Amino acid sequence: MKNFILFFALLFSFSSFAQIEGTWNGAIEIPNQKLPFVLHITKENGQYKATSDSPDQGVYGIELQEIRFENNKLYLKDARMYMTYEGDLTNGNTINGTFKQGGQSFKLNFTKGEFKRNRPQEPQPPFSYKTEDVTFENKEAKIKLAGTLTMPNGKGKFPAVVLVTGSGAQDRNEEILGHKSFLVIADHLTKNGYAVLRYDDRGVAASEGDFESATTYNFANDAKSAVDFLKNIKEIDSKKIGILGHSEGGMIAQIIAAERKDLPFIISLAGPGISIDELMLVQKYEIEKASGLSNEVLEANQKLFRKIYEIIKKNPSNDIANKEIKSFLKSDPTYKELSDKQINELASITESNWFATFIRYNPENNLKKINAKALILNGEKDVQVTAKENLEGWIKDLSHNKKATIKSYPNLNHLFQSAKTGMPNEYGEIETTIEPFVLEDITKWLNENVK
Repeated sequence: MKNFILFFALLFSFSSFAQIEGTWNGAIEIPNQKLPFVLHITKENGQYKATSDSPDQGVYGIELQEIRFENNKLYLKDARMYMTYEGDLTNGNTINGTFKQGGQSFKLNFTKGEFKRNRPQEPQPPFSYKTEDVTFENKEAKIKLAGTLTMPNGKGKFPAVVLVTGSGAQDRNEEILGHKSFLVIADHLTKNGYAVLRYDDRGVAASEGDFESATTYNFANDAKSAVDFLKNIKEIDSKKIGILGHSEGGMIAQIIAAERKDLPFIISLAGPGISIDELMLVQKYEIEKASGLSNEVLEANQKLFRKIYEIIKKNPSNDIANKEIKSFLKSDPTYKELSDKQINELASITESNWFATFIRYNPENNLKKINAKALILNGEKDVQVTAKENLEGWIKDLSHNKKATIKSYPNLNHLFQSAKTGMPNEYGEIETTIEPFVLEDITKWLNENVK
């Protein structure tokens, strides 16, 4: 009997001192999505502390207000986020539990260890080509931009491609949810005989400048500076330097190609082919529809934002547009239930000079001026830059250009990944960064039209 009591006491002792400290990673299982959630637990002066990361939302190091760990049960609470979590520690490496927020409950199980995404396409050194960190100057803006230049081995002269990122503050790899699309593209193209320059947006990472105050036209000037920089590198063929742009980068490529006759080719990956206000309305409709909003709400939102965009487009002054939006919302009986706070929030989009300039842009005039060779690609499950509407715009306004190739891909999303819905919340869950056959199509087109 004494031996049994001693054995029981040892079991109780081991469970009481189970190690909860460390990093735990899991995924909140919300409908149609698994949202990564990372927990870091430490113990200081006998007190537990916990911070959380939500990698897909770009949120890191949030200190949680309350943590308890008793009898192998973990309890978390943060009133600011209206969240609680209760989970049971099993076998020392797993916590199984429930995450509650805003009256809803979701399964959240943790395993012990660092959070790491599986990105099988990400190139790893040593590379089979030359790679060099470089800086170049945008003399007009008086800023230096930092990037990476990759070149095939040998003397050259090599054709070259400048990679231009999409909207948002992007680094040289255009990293999104662990996907380094531009690193993958640069690696593939360089292995196939092309020099590639990718660079951090102004004000991002190692590049100088102010990102927040810049517009698409400022970013276009940065891209022009990148092209000019390559023209002075002896291993590069100065007559064979073009631009590959993704999303807003495709818009920048068309702006430059319409202006500069020394740009022999452009490649647009999901670049806009219709006016941006129409693009944003279609994007809004597709995302909200896929999110389950009712037809009534969809139609109401389309009507509201069509009017807001119309006001921005007709007013070159952002301040005047802001005042007119507020006046419209206060005077139209449809919106009488809106509070002053809601009205101010809707009008605040004019406070972003980038967004207001973006909304006023229509690619039609620029596309009609492009005589450079052009490869235009779009995924048919892209809900951000929809293939049907945007490719119709490219086809119509590039009809004069017999050197343009336009292609859409079934089942590919905005990042050119094979997708189920095309919604942005899938991007991080998909392991493929960009479908290999898209990379092959780009290389084949370059070999036939540039090399």
